[in-house]
Amino acid sequence: MKQEYTIASNESWLSLAHAQLLKGTILFHFPALTITIITALNKDADFSTSNLKAFTAEQPEATPHTFIQRGDIRNIAIFNKNIVTKITAGEPLQMAIDKALPHQLFEKFLQKGLPKLNATSVNIELIATEDKIENALLNKDLDGCIVPLASINVLLQYAPLRNQILNILADKKWMLLPLFECPPAVGQGVVVATTNLLNIDAITILEKCNNSAITATLKTEMDFAAMLTDAGDFGVFNLDTGTTKFSFASGVDTKGNAFTNWDFEKSNVLRDKLLFSSTDYMKDFFSYQYLNDSNIDENIAAVFISSHKAIHSTELFNSILQKRVWAAGTRTWYELAKKGIWVEGCADGLGMESLLATWQIPLVNLTKKDFLIITNKASTLHWKADGWNTAATYELIPEPSEAIQEAIGNADLIFWTSFQQYEMYKAFVKPNAKHLCPAGKTAKLLLAAGFTPIIFPTIKAFLDWRNNYSGK
Repeated sequence: MKQEYTIASNESWLSLAHAQLLKGTILFHFPALTITIITALNKDADFSTSNLKAFTAEQPEATPHTFIQRGDIRNIAIFNKNIVTKITAGEPLQMAIDKALPHQLFEKFLQKGLPKLNATSVNIELIATEDKIENALLNKDLDGCIVPLASINVLLQYAPLRNQILNILADKKWMLLPLFECPPAVGQGVVVATTNLLNIDAITILEKCNNSAITATLKTEMDFAAMLTDAGDFGVFNLDTGTTKFSFASGVDTKGNAFTNWDFEKSNVLRDKLLFSSTDYMKDFFSYQYLNDSNIDENIAAVFISSHKAIHSTELFNSILQKRVWAAGTRTWYELAKKGIWVEGCADGLGMESLLATWQIPLVNLTKKDFLIITNKASTLHWKADGWNTAATYELIPEPSEAIQEAIGNADLIFWTSFQQYEMYKAFVKPNAKHLCPAGKTAKLLLAAGFTPIIFPTIKAFLDWRNNYSGK
């Protein structure tokens, strides 16, 4: 095997960053090699890099390749510094978005997810583009851009550009867009390294550098996307939350109809069983007592809002208005936006654990000590046990129901949306009943209680599954 190799890169920011990423990956496995990056698309170079979209569009299928990294699959909306002024004035907004993304879904989300600072609804238009990321970030004619978060992260990891990127972003506002409402393109965030069919040494190196986990996830994702034969403008992803694995797609089909599609493991024990779902009784479990003695530490940098009910007074609104705000899911996000609060991101109903890695990236840069969990009084005990700062702004008051007791007592399968529901009615559950729940805190607490619940990705996933469930 020869000892010196070259990686071809053009002068675009992402190409340079991807080339450096490949160089680091090769040297990790082969530290004695000499790797040089050349800023020219030289056909005699040993390696080149691209994202998955460019690779599938430009490379023949037989091209030797490997997947060296997949970053965060979310998209990020980056807004120019005058965005709040424009929203307040009710001015229409225009933003660039990658052509591969389902822009209709993104427009729909932003109309509800941007803070309501004016009596009129936000009027936003997304303009599809294939522009380089540097052009999108520096464009002052538009109000911002929507780009893959993985691209921003790669640029921030590339030392020659890091400070420049941070300076560009310093006076901008941003939102990490939710996965289900703003799904990524197939294979988004994947970095591909390629070589020539005749370059045996380079092929050997790529085989060693291949990330098998990315390869498996990507195959699952692409196979799932290929099954959507009538899909038109859509996004798709495959995710492992630690408690459940699933694929998800949504968008607009070729006839212009909106669609949502899930693929996750469905247990046979669910068939021909009597099902109780707490989603049918959401207003009947508890009443709510709002607490007025909640103290929000003014020194806390960020808050995680577990429910839209948690921010119920002008005092609470004012106490979080200047903080970095994150939400448990999009329902909470929308309610906060109606109050005029800028939300940076959410856990997509998958539980806070799904955000821990995201909070560590250079752009977000938040740690556990930066956060205050704002929730109900009972839930603070569970959060505190995990070492989080908490504040209770409301209390759940149990409202016992004979109808619910009877329905739970007869059920073979019980879908809980919160652990408090289980604690309230656990005395009426049959010993052999099977528990079901969404991923997140409810799943974690049921597992800790000694159960092996059937875990759905989200409440919406359960509801979609139940629409086709024979025992509904």
